[in-house]
Amino acid sequence: MKYQSGQTVTVLDTEYKPAGNAVICNYQEGSNKYEVDFTYPGNQTTDKISVPEERLILLSERGH
Repeated sequence: MKYQSGQTVTVLDTEYKPAGNAVICNYQEGSNKYEVDFTYPGNQTTDKISVPEERLILLSERGH
């Protein structure tokens, strides 16, 4: 498990370009995915979505 609950991360889209920020909710054992609270661009509310670990980066990792 790379990320901890409550951490803010950047979600990458399917082309591995930044799609927006999210907050880690929990790790889904066996699937290598995290449930995150993600706000889609243009929306005011957050949605819980499952994202594979390889499509999440810490904000401090951007641009490296």
